[in-house]
Amino acid sequence: MAFGLPSLSPTAWITVDSLTQQVLWLILFAILAPILGPRPYGLFAIVMVFVGVSEFILLEGSVEALVTVDDLDYLHTTTANLASCGIALAFALVICVLAPAIALLFHDEEIKLLIWTLAPLPVLSSLSATPIAVLRRSLKYKQLALRSIAGLTLGGIFGIVLAIAGAGVWALVLQVVAQRIAELTIAWISVPIRMGFKWSGTHFREISPVGKNLFTARAMIFAGGQLPRLILGYTLGPTEVGLFTLANRFLDIIVHTTVSPRSAVGRIELRHAEVGSAEFERIYSKMVQNVSVLSFPIFFGAAALAPDLFRIWLDQRWLAGAIPTQLIIISGLPLALFYCFDAALLAGNLSTVLKRMAKLQALTITATVLCAAPFGLDVVCLSLAARQWALLPIFLVLFCRACHTPSYSAIRPSLLSLIGAITMAALLNMPFLRPSWRYQDYDFILLVITGMAFYLIYLYSFARDQLRTLLVDIFFHRV
Repeated sequence: MAFGLPSLSPTAWITVDSLTQQVLWLILFAILAPILGPRPYGLFAIVMVFVGVSEFILLEGSVEALVTVDDLDYLHTTTANLASCGIALAFALVICVLAPAIALLFHDEEIKLLIWTLAPLPVLSSLSATPIAVLRRSLKYKQLALRSIAGLTLGGIFGIVLAIAGAGVWALVLQVVAQRIAELTIAWISVPIRMGFKWSGTHFREISPVGKNLFTARAMIFAGGQLPRLILGYTLGPTEVGLFTLANRFLDIIVHTTVSPRSAVGRIELRHAEVGSAEFERIYSKMVQNVSVLSFPIFFGAAALAPDLFRIWLDQRWLAGAIPTQLIIISGLPLALFYCFDAALLAGNLSTVLKRMAKLQALTITATVLCAAPFGLDVVCLSLAARQWALLPIFLVLFCRACHTPSYSAIRPSLLSLIGAITMAALLNMPFLRPSWRYQDYDFILLVITGMAFYLIYLYSFARDQLRTLLVDIFFHRV
């Protein structure tokens, strides 16, 4: 066992990875937010829309394409390295050329310098794709956890030092550069293969069909997630973008700690089952059940308690983000099911369906924000939440047709968790739990404990088997 760490299940290691990363981010945010305020976060978010597009699309697309290959060999990895790094380098040069025009569009000259500084990130991320894919294929999520946690820690320390020194938005920029360099180094140290760049047309043709669909799907997903920031930055300004980014960050924290670990392992487990078979449906149902048992109460509980958290944690500059945060978090319930759909579609080599769903996401998000932006941030977030729920039945039909799964079977594993989470949120909003004489900090802590206790009692009373399945999935290692 590397570094003398315990042998846990892959799900447990992904959870440890995600949870530790989010806790570290919260610590960094708690330190940096009072120093920087929302505007630097908004500027950084705008710049990362342009830089991050290649990072997200190339990294995730290359990783998934390599994971999907049945018999991965050295020429697969060298070909993927050459193709993805070539595209990343070309994209980096393009955004460097466009940087002055982007700065002019957003009326901030500093954006040009920020883009030039962050331009190497796509290449650094593309170089990480091969070791990440190799580790995922072998379910070595311990090494992946160590990589991401160490990278964020090193980058965070660098960012804090710069923020205290008065670097402003540059603390965030140089933090992420240091983080990516550390992650790249650790990733390649963790795998028994060497970095190489060698072209093979045969191997490229083998990975390209899945790669092209995934690149398109990831591009649509990224556009759907990032275009709202550009629209809001142009119409409302960097401060509103900073508040919107914080709201989405809370959603990301919940998704990455409660949804992604189970869907990632479920995607690997589903590869060994035939689409439409009883085994495929069983594994899928377990994945949805585990995701909903853990994530639904956190979505509802976080939405109910977000105003209390903002009042006791952040200063006046951030308080306008409480309502947008509540609305964005509520949109996480259908999003959790979308993650399960994606995992099953990828496992069944149904990336064309995933691409279609991603396009629909991107188009509806962009249209929603364009229509709602003139009415303010609260209306934007309300519209985005409503859009997510409206898409759920459409995506459910697409998924069920592709995977030959009955609609009721696709959502039934989540119903008991949904009922318990809604009941818990209603309880947390009862006036008798918020007496005026009690100190707000204690009030928040007691509400969190009350919500957790109620939900655990509910599971033990009405969904004991689901609770047991989740605990087994997290804590018991299966080869």
